[in-house]
Order: sequence, then structure tokens, then C-alpha cells
Amino acid sequence: MADIKIPTSFNIDLEFESADIVKRFLAWLIDFAIRVAYFLVMLSVLTSFRMDMDTNVVIYIFLVFLPIMFYFPVTEIAMQGSTPGKKLLHIRVVSMMGNAPSISQHLIRWIFRLIETPIYFMVVIPVLIPLVSIVRTPYNQRLGDLIAGTIVISTKRKGSIEETIFRDLSHSDYKPHFPQIMKLSDRDMNKVKELLDRALMAKDDELAARVAYRVKDVLHIDSEMSHTHFLETVLNDYNYYTTRN
Repeated sequence: MADIKIPTSFNIDLEFESADIVKRFLAWLIDFAIRVAYFLVMLSVLTSFRMDMDTNVVIYIFLVFLPIMFYFPVTEIAMQGSTPGKKLLHIRVVSMMGNAPSISQHLIRWIFRLIETPIYFMVVIPVLIPLVSIVRTPYNQRLGDLIAGTIVISTKRKGSIEETIFRDLSHSDYKPHFPQIMKLSDRDMNKVKELLDRALMAKDDELAARVAYRVKDVLHIDSEMSHTHFLETVLNDYNYYTTRN
């Protein structure tokens, strides 16, 4: 699996692990099985009502074929880049900027999936297109990902809660200082904490100063707090606002 580094507006590289082809194929198999099961169930239900396909084409189109055809864009949009199969395999789709893909990106991926997926065209070439593309691209992207500007990443994270930005403020009357902090993401704040921990461990005041200045510059904050105190405060503020929204 390839490590992916994506720059953000905070000028910090976000690190992802791209999903390998085995996980992506297994996720596709699970989603395929779900669609097949849906097809068989709906076929059984409609047949029990004596609705044959020849005389009830419109009903079959709306209740059977359209849900199956739009399965991927609907589930990925509703589940923020995941499908049931992707969720079980701990992978999901994100944009090349690290955030959730837009609706247009989901639709582009889906349009190219119609060309790439062998269920729609029972020939060899559509099987090879996504396989070759995933194997040959550095971030394991199929053709639809390349055109849409998306990647499929692993969502499994290693580490304990002490390694995250979580701080329990539930038993204190904490008063936040900087509401601007909500302009940053969890990944940005994790990077801030990582750099702050490194500065504290190495007693590196210069590193803490650089991080503090960068946060102040991005968020347009003017503060006379010491650099480490400021960074501790923004981490606490972020926890305060995220746990109350």
C-alpha cells in the first residue's frame, strides 16, 4: 500500500494509506453480493404479485434496475465515501485534497464504473481497465478515480487514545478562547498535537514557536500566550467546540 501525502491550506501534509487492490476487490464483491441479493428478493416479491417483466417493465425499471444501477453513487454519497462493502473492509473514497468527494466527483466515478465494471460488459477489456490502472498508478487509482480526482484510502488507524487530540473537558467549566479553531480539521489538529508533543519532549521552544506562529497566521489570531500554552489552548478549544456541536 502506498503512503499518500496531501498538502492542506494549513500547510501541513496529511498522510493516508491507499487501499490495496485486494481490499478493493473484496469490497466490490460484498457490494455485488448485496445487489444480487436485492435483485433476487425484489424479483421474488414482484413474481409473488404476479407481475411479469414483459407487462410491467416500468415497475421493474424503478424498483429493480435503477436501485442496482445507482447503488454506488447513492451509497457513497450517503455514507461519505463508503459503501457497505467498503465499510466492512475499512476503506473509503476521498478527494485528492483529503476531504469528502463532491457529488460531481462521485458521479464521475460512477460513470466510469459503468465502463470499467465487467457486470455491464461481458468482455475481457473492461475487466483489465481497472486492474491495470490500479496496479500501474502510484496511489492505486482506477480510471474513474484519476478523472474524478479521488483516491480510495484505508480508514484503519493504529494507536491509543493518548495519541489522539481527545481531551476530556466534561468535568470542568472550561471557557474557550479561540472560536476560529473550528476552521481546522481533525487531521490538522492531530498534526498540531504531534508537533507540540515533539517540541515538549525535546524541549524545543523554536519548534513550538513555529507551529504557534503558523496557527496564528492561518486563523488570524493575536495572542500574548506562551507558544506551548497557546497550542495547548487551541487543542482544548477544539475539543470543547467539537464535543458540543
